[in-house]
Amino acid sequence: MPPQYYAPPPPPGPQYGWGPLPPQPRKRSGGTALLVVALLAVVAAGGVFLAVKLTQGGGDGPTTAAPVATESATPEPTTAPSSVPPPPPTAAPRPTRTTRTTTKVTPPKPAQTVNPATYNATHRLYKTGVMRTVNCKQAKTGLGNGSQSLAYFKTIKTCLDRAWPKQVAASGGRFRSPGLVVWGGSVNTPCGGGVGRSFYCPTTHTIYMESPSIVSFYKQNPTFGRMVGTFTMAHEYAHAVQWMTGLGVAYTRLRYDASAAGALQLSRRLELQASCLGNVFLGANRNSYGITGYAYQMWLYDVNNSGDRPPYPRDHGSTTNHGAWSRAAFQSRNPASCNTWSASPARVS
Repeated sequence: MPPQYYAPPPPPGPQYGWGPLPPQPRKRSGGTALLVVALLAVVAAGGVFLAVKLTQGGGDGPTTAAPVATESATPEPTTAPSSVPPPPPTAAPRPTRTTRTTTKVTPPKPAQTVNPATYNATHRLYKTGVMRTVNCKQAKTGLGNGSQSLAYFKTIKTCLDRAWPKQVAASGGRFRSPGLVVWGGSVNTPCGGGVGRSFYCPTTHTIYMESPSIVSFYKQNPTFGRMVGTFTMAHEYAHAVQWMTGLGVAYTRLRYDASAAGALQLSRRLELQASCLGNVFLGANRNSYGITGYAYQMWLYDVNNSGDRPPYPRDHGSTTNHGAWSRAAFQSRNPASCNTWSASPARVS
């Protein structure tokens, strides 16, 4: 397969729009201040990224950006460029690498005689059944700083490492726990680098979680910050699942020969599927993880408002479609709900 290269990030400036975030419940103490959050979100080359403005008591708080990843043409990273500069380097945690089982993975490749479009549309992953809960629980640590973020993401990853092996094996893939790097400031990888983005890199089979943005969300609204961080991690891990099962490799083959419009549609199918598969996991563990009540409302707001915003490339899908695929997966807990490759163009628009 010809080599693929990471596409440059879009130009600076607002990338995607969000509606106003619902205010937090009024405290019984009688406090009158309301937290109103305005944010930006997208799934870009492997991730959804958000920009939040805090308004409280009439004053503007810091504006920052957070991810959930993006796809472009690479041995593919899944990353979301930041729409604004990250916090100063002095405030950003250094990259922290966790132990991983491998540094490089060789995913199963579609048979040469099988059309990659047919391979992805009829994949055995869709027949693996409902995902069973692994009783995943949120880390007791918050997301108040880089070291807490590392502990938080490691806890989620441990759950994901327990949830996906059965489904991957049943689909004919070979499970390999992806690596995890939590970083701030900037990072360089074989799939590219930059600032303000979380992504998965197939070349190193590693998830790179950018923490400063999510720390900022957490400080503004802890419940929303937890849901953003959790969904980001589940989405990026789903990209790793796509490459472990061969779906990602087939995607790169399809994209190599596609027109510009065709490549954008393929990217949308890949990204919407990653969000869908991530929500299969979240739905399977909704009770133990506590995605109920206000946390459920924050998760719902996240998935219903993530997506492409003009004038930027239509590479992740509309907010309507992102919400539809995410909600269906959360309820079904079954990868069968995530066959974006056989869906009509309208469903991945």
